Amino acid sequence: MRLNLPVSDELGRCRNLLLVGIGSGFDVFCALPLYFELTARGQRVHLANVSYQQNLAGAPGTQRLTPRLVGLTAQCRGAVACFPEVYLSQWFREKRRQDVPIWYFEMTGVRSLLEDYRALVKHLGIDGILLVDGGIDSLVRGDETSMATVLEDALSLAAVSCLGNVRVRQLVCLGFGAEQEVAHSQAFESIAALAREGAFLGSCSLTRQMDCYQRYEEAVAWTHRQPGQSPSVINASVVSAVNGRFGDFHLTEKTRGSRLWISPLMPVYWFFDLMAVANRNLFLSAISGSNTYDEAVRAFTTWVQSRKVRPEIPIGLP
Repeated sequence: MRLNLPVSDELGRCRNLLLVGIGSGFDVFCALPLYFELTARGQRVHLANVSYQQNLAGAPGTQRLTPRLVGLTAQCRGAVACFPEVYLSQWFREKRRQDVPIWYFEMTGVRSLLEDYRALVKHLGIDGILLVDGGIDSLVRGDETSMATVLEDALSLAAVSCLGNVRVRQLVCLGFGAEQEVAHSQAFESIAALAREGAFLGSCSLTRQMDCYQRYEEAVAWTHRQPGQSPSVINASVVSAVNGRFGDFHLTEKTRGSRLWISPLMPVYWFFDLMAVANRNLFLSAISGSNTYDEAVRAFTTWVQSRKVRPEIPIGLP
């Protein structure tokens, strides 16, 4: 069974496609079913992740393009134990006999991140970028009742929106409902607004019969078992949902004591035109001049103090 990608025609015209996990940690894993499906169709696809700074200075098995952008390989040594990007490259090498570098963007300000994106676009000849969000907080405008960890996603959203030389720029979300801090009815509102603009590009769901899903589940489980690695709540939730779990089900011990709501919405990919999402965001202009992550935090914090909140419409029938 194949993944029925609604955006396959547009992505299929890309010669070098970059899939980027935008929210740190395991977001790049949410790109794996897409990576496997697109490479099976004969496309050249690269993987990257935006995450918090690790001590990679001089570490073997790395290729540094800028002071903040490093290509990680299975041979990478000297990083801290909790480092899913390195484990992912090692999984490719040990389980699939493939050398797949994972490009690692340090979490920084928009201007610096834009420089790093430009360097990687030039280095790899990228003509298409798909930002991949584990969760849906990349859709947050800034006037919601709850915004979760929106700043991390917004940094890449702002940077990639400035890459006018990249023809295809899209955003995709996976794991709807896994983030407890998000106002999900307002996320549905945002999707509806994007649909009115023609910027909602369709959706498709993972099932356990798909080869691309089976490889993804294997990579997640293998990485979860590595020494010192904390498991991913969102990816564990997606795996649980694909396998038919529902409600307050806990695949890992990490979430014990909290309340989860596993549902059939979690394995659905939602695709959007990136520029339309960026244009609806109310605080991108406030953080666009930041050079460091601390500057972005300060600018966002200042903006939040004067923001207006729109009322939330409850989900459900009247």
